[in-house]
Amino acid sequence: MDARPRRPATSGRRRALRRRGMSALLLSLTCVLAACANFSGAGTTFTAQPSLTPAEVTPVVPQPADGSTTARSSPSPTTGKTTTSTTKPADPCTPTDPAVVAACLSAPWGLAPLADGSALVGERTTGRILKVATGKKPVLVTTIAGLNSGGGGGLLGVAVSPSYAEDELIYAYVTTKTDNRIIRIAPGDQPKAILTGIPKGTKDNGGAIAFNADGVLYVGTGDAGKTQSATSLGGKLLRIDEFGKPAPGNPKKTSPIFSSGFTQVTGLCVLPTGVMAAVDHRAAADVLLAARSGADYTTLSSGDAIWTWKAADGGAADCATSDGVLANTSLGKQQLAGVSMSSTGIFSGSPRVLLGHTYGRLLTVQTGLKGALWMTTSNKDGHGKPVAADDRVIVLPDGGASGGNGPD
Repeated sequence: MDARPRRPATSGRRRALRRRGMSALLLSLTCVLAACANFSGAGTTFTAQPSLTPAEVTPVVPQPADGSTTARSSPSPTTGKTTTSTTKPADPCTPTDPAVVAACLSAPWGLAPLADGSALVGERTTGRILKVATGKKPVLVTTIAGLNSGGGGGLLGVAVSPSYAEDELIYAYVTTKTDNRIIRIAPGDQPKAILTGIPKGTKDNGGAIAFNADGVLYVGTGDAGKTQSATSLGGKLLRIDEFGKPAPGNPKKTSPIFSSGFTQVTGLCVLPTGVMAAVDHRAAADVLLAARSGADYTTLSSGDAIWTWKAADGGAADCATSDGVLANTSLGKQQLAGVSMSSTGIFSGSPRVLLGHTYGRLLTVQTGLKGALWMTTSNKDGHGKPVAADDRVIVLPDGGASGGNGPD
């Protein structure tokens, strides 16, 4: 006879229930941790929670200045193998440098900044005049036919009418098979010659033009490599009105000649005094000469040259004034330099480099909106070292007050 006391039946049932309850709890926890799927067919609504981990930033790989292809290697997160991806080459004709307004131009020479912050630029060898603006593709305005670009000629100086906002008239100095001349271009019309007969040659064709505040167009011509007579239009500084007629105030009412004795005029700029001045190339140096009625600069006297740029210092190709600074471009030195000049025409201090060895050979410089200095490069002329983006139009804000140097 078993003497052990019997446990009530209810105790066994309680133990069985406890075991089933623990099994259900363990199963529930297992499903939570293992993400058990529910195939019951009942709809489940959920909302993705915001991540507290920053999104991965894809690095921007800098493009080479020459537009070549760049390869980037990275390990695969799944296989661990290294894969190489290739970026698309940068388009050298689409500027990424904020100072470069236009690229891939053909011999840009004439330059005329406009009041809206854009500019007109003329290509010496193609005859095209383009409108360029920062962040926009160049727009063809017109193409001048019948040019002769030999001897440094072609489409040279470009200027716009003082009333350009109303009449949209463009003036240009061009070389033809027979002469150098001034033409006027009206919207939708064929170019019209308003002054002809400027001697042309295999060199020294001149080509600078600029309006002054009184609406008089100054024209700087070269001597075409020859000694010119007193009545020839070669080697002169001319003054004409908008129709090509001699401007009032010329020494002779019937002649456009204002000053003589020039060799090769490639730059014109209005000084703080209001006087027009010309950059003339001489054998020993480049000189800045004032436009003086009847003056003959064949042989320079003391005080004739407002400023002198020696050949050893790189010379000067063009000039502009901005905020009390007389600026000049230099092809040889590949720079834009400037010297302080008072409102009375007195220079102070020494010249300083405003932009040097950044874009190669600098040719034309013109003052634009808010004193900005607009320039063209001349790297594909056989003397420079062009890059894929040449030649270019560049702009230096505030007349280069901050200066700057950088790699080309």
